[in-house]
Amino acid sequence: MEIVKLIPVSRHGLLQTMVMLSLLGGGPAVKPGTAQTGQPNVVVIMTDDQGYPELSIHGNPAVQTPNLDSLHRQGCRLTDFHVAPMCAPTRGQLLTGVNAARNGAINVSSGRALLRPELPTMGDLYSAAGYATGLFGKWHLGANFPFRPEDRGFQETVWFPSSHIGSVPDYWGNDYFDDTYYRNGKPEKFEGYCTDVFFNETMRFIREKKDEPFFIYLAPNITHLPLKVAEKYSKKHVDNGIDEKLAILYGMIDNLDENMGRLLACLKETGVDEKTIILMTTDDGVQGASISRTPDYWNMGMRGKKGSQEEGGHRVFSYLRWIGGNIGTPGVKNNTLISIQDVYPTMLDLCKLPMPRNVKFSGRSFKPYLTSPLNPEDDDRLIFFYYFNPKKIDQRENQTCVIWKNWRLIGNTQLYNISKDKMQENDVAADYPDVVKKLQAEFDAYHASGKPLIQEPVRFIIGDSGALVQELTSQDVYWTQDISGGQAFGQGDCEKLEQAHGPYKVTIARDGKYTFTLSRYPLYTGMTFGESHRSVGTFHIEKVRMSIAGQTVEKAVTPEDTHARFTLDLKAGDANLDTALIGDGNDGVAYFVTVEFSGESS
Repeated sequence: MEIVKLIPVSRHGLLQTMVMLSLLGGGPAVKPGTAQTGQPNVVVIMTDDQGYPELSIHGNPAVQTPNLDSLHRQGCRLTDFHVAPMCAPTRGQLLTGVNAARNGAINVSSGRALLRPELPTMGDLYSAAGYATGLFGKWHLGANFPFRPEDRGFQETVWFPSSHIGSVPDYWGNDYFDDTYYRNGKPEKFEGYCTDVFFNETMRFIREKKDEPFFIYLAPNITHLPLKVAEKYSKKHVDNGIDEKLAILYGMIDNLDENMGRLLACLKETGVDEKTIILMTTDDGVQGASISRTPDYWNMGMRGKKGSQEEGGHRVFSYLRWIGGNIGTPGVKNNTLISIQDVYPTMLDLCKLPMPRNVKFSGRSFKPYLTSPLNPEDDDRLIFFYYFNPKKIDQRENQTCVIWKNWRLIGNTQLYNISKDKMQENDVAADYPDVVKKLQAEFDAYHASGKPLIQEPVRFIIGDSGALVQELTSQDVYWTQDISGGQAFGQGDCEKLEQAHGPYKVTIARDGKYTFTLSRYPLYTGMTFGESHRSVGTFHIEKVRMSIAGQTVEKAVTPEDTHARFTLDLKAGDANLDTALIGDGNDGVAYFVTVEFSGESS
């Protein structure tokens, strides 16, 4: 099979191309854009923090989602579908088919939201198989070479990099409306609401690629915080007496449904409706803001929310539609136990594409179970989910969930039977010690086997010919201590002291001169160290310090300075890059670090 060049030819690019050559399975050669006639298209749609309850077909009394409901009725309803309880781990598991503990994306920040470069993504495999591939929306798996979507098999991309629009790594000043996103790695200004933009770009791609097979990953950022939508969508919910913030969330869902109607119409207009597989899901349970805003928030009788190990944190809606394929009776519930890691091998199976060699999927293809569902009690598979503070990887209380049949082992100690206790109100661990012992042993063995990989950082590459300039943000800092005040997530937080201390884990690709530019705000804004949008509380910066590979440099700065710059001679190899903004008797890491390879050493 011919391999599509994944990233520019370089030390890293050559390595990844060789990896791809070894991973791809056998079969006839397929050139890009010339896959076999009749090959199905694939559209994977993943919303953000939407939650199981937030569809009218599931009984939510406050929302109306006719287009999503229509898709639901036409497809196979996967009713026991599980994701990780947080954004990046779910997305990494979707794209690699490998558990977060092994794929690198084990957290939403802290330098631990990067996919290991040696793992082929769905984008890689579909691109290599001759599909046109596109990513539109949220990425959250690395904003730098070689972790960007265009480095990971997606040929056309319009995306934003991190957890949410308005986050520290996001283009400065984005606010959901008329924002700047990255088209194929380059910033571009778009008009309109974010969800409209991502659907518009998806439909443009479909119209352009309708005569060849395509794979699309559509990842709108709704309903992640901050909650924003045009008033016309939220007003009716406010008028119905719903709390204002929850009304905005429901308005965002109304907008999503409207866009879904446009997408389904586009598939029909272009004549690819029947040969397009659509998988619809979300990345974790309902966001906490929804539940906390309204004490009687309807959560389908489930306990838990985003970030929790209870059912409401990881059991989410999912449905699969393929009009031209044999995937079972439309609209019928399928209660087979399915994990987000199953999507990758399943899609390859449905498309009759070879599985990658030398990759051990954490999931399995659920294609056989679409027409012959498995009752949970007849299925012996185990699923492990854990999202944790990376400094406390051996403290499994309130951080783990083991799923087996109808059993849920939470925190390695609490046991619940979902078939009898959906709300998980009755811990029956004392009544079933053999089940507890079995699941503890299974998890401990799994955790022990993956622990060395968890502790091995995924490193940023500086000095590679594929990206002579790298732009890092404080969310890339590899935490080395517990944090008292938390990490800066929103752009407004840059006026405070960044309390997530730690280094940037980097690989120096080659010997030479490297220029480091440290700043409080992105360089392209022209904002100074002393600028603030708040009346009080701005952290005053007096000097800037950095160290790497045994060298430490420091420079005094004024409130009128925009940055501090250092040039150092470095040798190739792995290194820790430590930074500090110092003032007011304290210090915190630099929010923005630009690294440029300046040339060979003199």
